[in-house]
Amino acid sequence: MYTQHQKRQKTYGGRQTPVTDSYEFFPGVTRVEYRPGASAEDSLCFRHYNPSERVHGRTMEEWFRPAVSYWHAFSYQGLDRYGMPAFIRPWDEAPNSLEACKRRVRAAFEFFSKLGVRYWTVFDRDLTPEGYTLEESFQQLDEVIDLVQELQQRTGIKPLWFGCNLFSHPRYANGAATNPDAHVAAYAAAQCKKAFDIAMKLGAENFLLWGAREGYHNPMVADLPREMRNYAKFLKIVADYKDKHGFRGNLLIRPGPHRESRFYNSEHRYESEDCDTFGRYDYDAMSTLCLLKHHGLERQFKLHVYPGRDHLFASAMGYLGCIEYESYHEEYFGDFRYNGETTVMMKNFIDQGGIQPGGVSLALRPRRESHDFRDLFLMYVQSLDTLAKGLKTAVRLTSEGHFSRHLQQRYSGYQSGIGARLASGEASLEECDEFVKRHGEPNPPSARLEHWNSVFRYYNEH
Repeated sequence: MYTQHQKRQKTYGGRQTPVTDSYEFFPGVTRVEYRPGASAEDSLCFRHYNPSERVHGRTMEEWFRPAVSYWHAFSYQGLDRYGMPAFIRPWDEAPNSLEACKRRVRAAFEFFSKLGVRYWTVFDRDLTPEGYTLEESFQQLDEVIDLVQELQQRTGIKPLWFGCNLFSHPRYANGAATNPDAHVAAYAAAQCKKAFDIAMKLGAENFLLWGAREGYHNPMVADLPREMRNYAKFLKIVADYKDKHGFRGNLLIRPGPHRESRFYNSEHRYESEDCDTFGRYDYDAMSTLCLLKHHGLERQFKLHVYPGRDHLFASAMGYLGCIEYESYHEEYFGDFRYNGETTVMMKNFIDQGGIQPGGVSLALRPRRESHDFRDLFLMYVQSLDTLAKGLKTAVRLTSEGHFSRHLQQRYSGYQSGIGARLASGEASLEECDEFVKRHGEPNPPSARLEHWNSVFRYYNEH
């Protein structure tokens, strides 16, 4: 086993190689090109994604503004619940040392440049580990941020969002903003201030808060009203700080850790792969919007959500700020989401006129057995192609108008008569009662779901 790891060291260039400005972490890989006519095994190229191609009035890159998630691409080491880390990379020697942090940043910017993306997403603690004191943590972070700023100026790449990690350290085991210990909440606020200052320094277009620990395990030992008020107050002081310093980007909240693949345990409670907090106060898009509206914060925040139910609700309510686009490990032959989910997501982007200043954060982790650095590139190439194909399909679907005409016809009863009065809120229960007495039993038409599923499948397969 150890011998195999040593072989992988050679694959990545070895751990002991000195890293200078001219050092190449990904030798043999040039900037990924758009080659729609490439052969079957010529995989390290884009077949659908052409960032400068204009589609429906703007470029592909402008439509979904892709960003690479720093942690997923460069900090994840192939660890899962059943096995030890599977990846050995040239930036992973003494992974918590400051020099390793700098190597990882240099590798990341080489990767971003060769992939051809303009944005990345990162939490403060992804860049440097915690120090023994808050001051030491900030000093280490500042040293790496100086390098980040230099590389950003050299490449023109900047954060789509910069986030504050208020969930990894044991001090936040009982939450950050909702922690029953006020000292912990104050510490979280100090860390958040520093992260916000860095976000502005780096020109981040959004600032992310993910309340992964903001919740309760047992309602008998938690003051739920107090904790929700404290959470809202914390969000407000972040919003006040944004306004005070003139930050023009969005404040993002990431609901969750909700997934479409949630499952029930033996006690019929929802479980999650990400976090063991049961009673999340911002469990999904709707509960998060409820919290924001209840405390008068709905104008200050947008939502950072996963494709699926949450993004549909966020888009319908006008709060879609950013998408977390993940890889599906259970699929055998690549990512097939363009067959539906990505098309729907891209149609939402079109309907709301784009997602700027947000975008799509590509949170892609290589499979444990895929430890060659080309595998890392290919994951992102395939997902960018998936997004591009979904965009083209959504544009064609929108321009040909089959679904829009169907929706107009399906809801035509609300254009006049009792339907118009119901839609405007003018109808009363008594009026509806009289209407039904005069017109009798309704005769609703078939939804024809099988037909429209077939139409949708046609667009995604042609």
